[in-house]
Amino acid sequence: MNPPTGGAAGSPAGGVPNEVVVAFLDGTELGGTIASFNPKLPTFFLQSSEEGDEPPTREIGFESVKTVSFLRSAAMPKGKVAFPSTARLVTVRFLDGKVMHGVTQSYSGARIGLFLVPTGLEDIERIYVPISAIRDVVSVKRLGEILAEQGMATPEMVERAIEQQKQLQDEQVGQILLKKKVISGEQLGQSLAEQKQRPEKRIGDILLEQGFVDQVQLDEALESQGQQRDKKLGEIMVDLGYATYKMIGIALAIQYNAPFMDLSSQTIDPQLRELVPVKIARQWQIMPLNLQQGVLTIAMADPTEQSIQEEVRNLTGLTVITVVSTPQDIVRAITRFYGP
Repeated sequence: MNPPTGGAAGSPAGGVPNEVVVAFLDGTELGGTIASFNPKLPTFFLQSSEEGDEPPTREIGFESVKTVSFLRSAAMPKGKVAFPSTARLVTVRFLDGKVMHGVTQSYSGARIGLFLVPTGLEDIERIYVPISAIRDVVSVKRLGEILAEQGMATPEMVERAIEQQKQLQDEQVGQILLKKKVISGEQLGQSLAEQKQRPEKRIGDILLEQGFVDQVQLDEALESQGQQRDKKLGEIMVDLGYATYKMIGIALAIQYNAPFMDLSSQTIDPQLRELVPVKIARQWQIMPLNLQQGVLTIAMADPTEQSIQEEVRNLTGLTVITVVSTPQDIVRAITRFYGP
């Protein structure tokens, strides 16, 4: 099959080929150039930079890819990137457990992954991460801002916590501050509650800004929602085939500045079975994950279900914080943890 010609999403102005490094999920890498890159399609074409490579141009499926790193050209000036107001600081953990820190960037048109500007990598302009390669996504910026605004932690403390997060990888900023006793579990719970009560964007706007859907798809889903008022927009998007539950989960996590987690590889303390009985877990579709210093972390498919979080608080007498997962992941985790 011959590669398409002309520019596409991810191509520089004028259709000049991008120099990239493609990292695969099996640990191998391949360098080359991309003349056309469209994340809405299942494959892209890479012209290898390795001499004698046959075939010189390969068709690559996104399902085998971990990242596509677009290298900064020699003509491109180095310096700080100006981000739009929609940009979010996130940490992405891949299926192999490796972690990347970066800032999301908005691009027009639907796609099946995230564009990130990585922190601390000056030779890379941006990185595309297929959604199939993502295990967890954690957004930390908003929580740090709220903690600083409320006087519970100084901006300097938050900056140190974010830096430490890069080393500890799995811990959220609030959990690090909690462990260091900079804040209490009650203060962390209050901050997270405030964070969830005032989302900056609607879920449709987040899906659009992150490039998971396009405007035509969003408009159709909104029109369909007007006829199906018992269904949420994300569910309608999935029904229409415009998004996956994983996309919806990541968008909700970004919207509410909560972690998104794939539960398939999570290790869970068996004592949590007594704290949250199986009947409650199945009835409320929640999965207990961790208990630390009086703070219980649970997984939910929809972080807007404040009444369920309140019920868990009343049941356990603990401060409750949430992470986002897909409905299917939660059902499988409940079966695996509690038994069929």
